[in-house]
Amino acid sequence: MSHFNRLAPIAALLLTVAAGPAYAQAPTSPAKTPLPVLQWPIADVDPDNEDFSDLKPFADAIGNARIVALGEQTHGAREEYLLKTRLLKFLHQRMGFDVLLLESGFYDIGRLAERAERGEKLDASAPGNVFFMYAKSAEGRGMLQYLDRQRALGKPMQLGGIDSQHTGEHSQRELIGDLQSYLRKQQPGLAEGAGWTAYAKLANGLFMMDRKAPQMSEREPFLGHAKLLESHLCQQDDAVFKGRTWWCNVVRSIHAQATSYWSADRDYQRDNQMGANAIWLADHLFAGKKVVIWAHTVHVARGFQRSPTNLQAGEVMHRRWGRDYKVAQFSTAGGTIFEYVSGKPTAVPAPAAHSLEQRLAQQSKMVIGLTPLAPVDLTQFSYEYLTGGAGRLGTHWDVLFFIPAVTPVTMTR
Repeated sequence: MSHFNRLAPIAALLLTVAAGPAYAQAPTSPAKTPLPVLQWPIADVDPDNEDFSDLKPFADAIGNARIVALGEQTHGAREEYLLKTRLLKFLHQRMGFDVLLLESGFYDIGRLAERAERGEKLDASAPGNVFFMYAKSAEGRGMLQYLDRQRALGKPMQLGGIDSQHTGEHSQRELIGDLQSYLRKQQPGLAEGAGWTAYAKLANGLFMMDRKAPQMSEREPFLGHAKLLESHLCQQDDAVFKGRTWWCNVVRSIHAQATSYWSADRDYQRDNQMGANAIWLADHLFAGKKVVIWAHTVHVARGFQRSPTNLQAGEVMHRRWGRDYKVAQFSTAGGTIFEYVSGKPTAVPAPAAHSLEQRLAQQSKMVIGLTPLAPVDLTQFSYEYLTGGAGRLGTHWDVLFFIPAVTPVTMTR
């Protein structure tokens, strides 16, 4: 889940567009040097439209990649969620992607997946455990309901959570007790005594999003016990749900959450561990399967870091998977979003003069897709990049879907 305190202002996208020979020609300005970008129309954002012929260029851009990340700029644009769900259906039904990793807690989604295997509906159990913009908006729920339908048809997508920030109800109510039960079977001394008591107390505070740094008298026993847990659980890899390495990722996530919160994000380890969680899920628990990642673009775009030791998750994943990792981005030129921090409809800032959004909005009222023939040198901005720069098509993401204007998602519960 993204929990930034504010949205950064929109900046200009100073790109010009040229179409490749296989697709419609985009108009260019004589004053601009055209850049090589393929452009094609998107027939529909409606997920119920399963004529996917308009998505062939998207398939071409993905190629044989095993991991595809579907970003989002705001967590609050209706058309963005609808199109993402349509792309998810295409990837699942036509391209053989059978795993979905969500921007929600590693432990929480693991527990929900376990319950789904027993026949519980994901849409019903998601509130309080899946990021609320997915669990409580009509458009986010459309994705969850698709997963429920596919499971009922015997064509399920397996599910995992990548977030190292654990704030769901399962984490708050069950995680520490569940971990203690596991440890008592493996090495009972790690689940007892003063070190465990200090660890459990502060971990439960983290799950409640208590960001206040504790006194060193409390912090030191917590960190000492965290290191003991990691030294025991992270010695060797396995590929078992609730096995040793699964729990290794849980305790490393708790440690990352503590480090981020208690440093006021100066030592921001959330995304480093998000990337590690995704890598373990894709390469171990779901080894050999094709994987879709559904998250904010700030977590999945390549090439961003806060410092050499504070990478965004997309860069962690890119360093692991290279060309096997593809990223789709979304953009708009106007309209209104549901701003998830304030809970209020918020206007999209007007695009800057000569920006890509302005040029695309002037040439067409249609939703279009763009893929680069070569990296685009000029910047394209995205919301919430707190990493010292804006993204570039062909460098930070592989596909751009442009929606001329967006409307807010509808919160249903």
